[in-house]
Order: sequence, then C-alpha cells, then structure tokens
Amino acid sequence: MFRERFVTIFHNSACKTCCISAASAASSSDFIQAHLFPGSIYFNNQPANKQSGAFEILNYNGSVYVPLRYIAENMGGRVHYDEAKKGIYIDRYVNNLTKAKISVSKQADNFVLNLHSEKETYKSNEIINLWSSLVYLGEEEITVGHGNPIILFTVRDEKGVSSDEIIETVLIRDQLKKNNEYKATLPLYIIESYNYNKKGRPNTKEFFEKEQPWLLSPGKYTIGVTADFKIDGDKKNKIMKSEITIQVEP
Repeated sequence: MFRERFVTIFHNSACKTCCISAASAASSSDFIQAHLFPGSIYFNNQPANKQSGAFEILNYNGSVYVPLRYIAENMGGRVHYDEAKKGIYIDRYVNNLTKAKISVSKQADNFVLNLHSEKETYKSNEIINLWSSLVYLGEEEITVGHGNPIILFTVRDEKGVSSDEIIETVLIRDQLKKNNEYKATLPLYIIESYNYNKKGRPNTKEFFEKEQPWLLSPGKYTIGVTADFKIDGDKKNKIMKSEITIQVEP
C-alpha cells in the first residue's frame, strides 16, 4: 500500500534557497505543503542521473518541481543567479532557422570540412553560435575509424590563451556513402574551460556561481575545428583543419 509523504517548504528571504521541514502545517503565507514525487525524469528517453539523491522531486498542486539549474544544464543550457538584481539568467542554444554570416570550407580528396558562424560580431552577453560539418563526397562506400567526437573545436584569443575540446580515445567505425555528413556545434564547456584557464584556474565553485563563464568577454577570438579520422586501407590518419575569427563587443 502506497503511503503518501509530504514536506513543508518555507521561504526565507535571507537565504538563496528554500528550506525543507518535516512540519505538517503552517499558518504563514510563506509556507506551502508539497508531496514527495516518487517518479523519475528522462531526457530523450534516457533516465536522468539524480545526482545520488542530492535533491528531492516535489509535487505541488499537480505540478512537479525540480531544481532549475539541474533541468537547464541537462538540456544543454546554463544558469546564472545575480544576487544583487535577484535575477535568474538562463542561456541556451535555440534551434531556429539560422543563416551563417561567416562560412569557410576546406576540401581534401573526397571530404569537405565546413565551419559556420551565425554572426561576425557578437555581444558579450550572447551565446557564441558556431557549427561545423564534415561531408563525404566520394562515389564509393568506405569505412572510417575515429575517436569521439570526430570534429573537435578549439577557442583561442589574441594573447594565445586557448582551450581544446576533449576527445574520447575510443575507436568508432562508420560506413560512409556519398553525401553522408557529420555535424557538431561549439560546446559551451569549451568556452567555460577557456575562461577558467584565462583567469588562472580559480576556485571552481566561485567561478561558476559568480560569473557566466560560458560567455566570451570583449575581444577578438579564433575558433577552429579539426577532423581526425582514418579511412580503412590508408596508412595514415587524415587530419583536416579550418578556423574563423569573430569579434565580441561589450
């Protein structure tokens, strides 16, 4: 027999978070009564990692409540809290129809590596939107081996401070037919890593709580991509590179 459990949540204006109590009732309007929700969360049919019980899922008036940062980050976004303004800022890529303002292409044999940027100049409060593709143009079906991912991004500023995407050293083998394409978007963690390096590797907790490290400060940046793979039968890996320069303004 299912036994219903509930908690009482009360808001304390001196705290950044809500506090959870085992109390069953409260007369103040700052108190609400929420039930513990026994269900699970799935992202694209994959069970979510609830961080080993680091938080509870709540049901209040028929709606389910989980931490905002947890949901946003699992959906590819980032969250920043401005204590002075009491504002919560959520940044994420928006999957809209996008026309590239800058595009470069490099061809090697039957492969083309493309790199695109939505803008030439971004504002310092905007997500940097770049994407890349690797297209096979050959007539014959081939097999290629590569790590994960096959397209790697890098960010570098004018002073040479940079950050590179991490490759997982596994062997993935794919069959490619004409016009088959790999596509990748600049991961936000590459910019976070760049800013972390630029600031001399500060305290991680303070770095993420006090700033928006997934954004670039004003300046000129070079964004590059590298495609590293090997065609079955070849002795050497095929390595293709391309890069573009963008400007970030205040």
